[in-house]
Amino acid sequence: MTVKRYQIHSAERACRAVVVGRKQIDDRPAVLLDQTIFYPTSGGQLHDKGTLNDIAVVDVRLEGDDIWHLLDRPLEENEVDAVLDWPRRFDFMQQHTAFHLLAGSFQRLFGIETLSSHLGETESTIDIDASEVDAAQTGAVEDLANAIIWEDRPVKALTIDAAAAAQLEIRKAPTVRGDIRLIDIQDFDLDPCGGTHVGATGQVGLVKIIGRERIRKNLRFTFLAGRRAWRHYRASHQAVNEWTGVLTTDMAGLGAALHKLLAEQKALRKEVERLSQQAAEQQLAGICSDVRKSGVISTAFADVELEGLRNLAHLACSRQPGTYLFGGQGSRSHVVMCTTRQDIDLTPFFREAMERLGGKGGGSGQFLQGSAPLTEQLPACLEEIRRSILHTGANNY
Repeated sequence: MTVKRYQIHSAERACRAVVVGRKQIDDRPAVLLDQTIFYPTSGGQLHDKGTLNDIAVVDVRLEGDDIWHLLDRPLEENEVDAVLDWPRRFDFMQQHTAFHLLAGSFQRLFGIETLSSHLGETESTIDIDASEVDAAQTGAVEDLANAIIWEDRPVKALTIDAAAAAQLEIRKAPTVRGDIRLIDIQDFDLDPCGGTHVGATGQVGLVKIIGRERIRKNLRFTFLAGRRAWRHYRASHQAVNEWTGVLTTDMAGLGAALHKLLAEQKALRKEVERLSQQAAEQQLAGICSDVRKSGVISTAFADVELEGLRNLAHLACSRQPGTYLFGGQGSRSHVVMCTTRQDIDLTPFFREAMERLGGKGGGSGQFLQGSAPLTEQLPACLEEIRRSILHTGANNY
């Protein structure tokens, strides 16, 4: 059994230890120590990194009561100096304490229970037992969590037996037997936890919720704390400064300026589509003349969306019987294949085009449509399909 020093002193950065076991794990040398400051991946928190006698610890695994340290090369000595990657440890201490603050805030403000958490390398998540939480409620949770941070309340780890725990108001019921380790944020949150935490809430600095998504019937919030939240603020502030400079406005007017820019862009796009459609329709006389000679023709139009392409196909078929392979390059690449012949099926040729362009679509054997990511290969693909139709004699042309 490994003595878990990280549960006694989360801020301890180094210690001496004795190797009591060795083996291979995932093709790496691994050692078992009599005691360790290294936290193993568990409880939603990732493992610590650092060194044992200057040999890098790349992973830490929990197996029963034993903690195995996976190394990047073999360790020969039986006594080691264990040194943590402290910036990584402190970062996870900030994230884990921030999780408790958010969980406690959801419970205190709205009676919402926390289901799980995950503390990742770059961002962390908290899953709650609620199907809907509005922006005002989310803001209230953030406000309360940060208020507790700025009050710099003590954070303590307590180890008590089940009988003593039963007399306390614990936010979440313990799931372990025997002695129970509790994290106590003074007069705010008391919760069973085996992870690492800061010594006072002020060390968290700041917590910010940056995203949400629905997970089945529940909600998952993504959050950042401490240095991560500061880096996010700095990057966001830089982006805002760049856009306010480009749009010659201040932060308060940035939203309105962006909406105006998008509206103008949308109007210009519609005008380009209208002019492109008009130009394409003007080409139909020549296209219909060519299809009268060959029976099959392929044409790619610039700045024509799928709806406009369908209109062109219907118009062409009404003006001149034949087989038309039309392509349009608007927001995506589009394909419409149509024929006035009832005795032929364009389906295999359409499927070939979609496969080559990486797109999807469908329709009847006489009229098919589909879209694909923008590709420069569209005109050449349609021309090759046209030649293939003529070569196979599918239409008796």
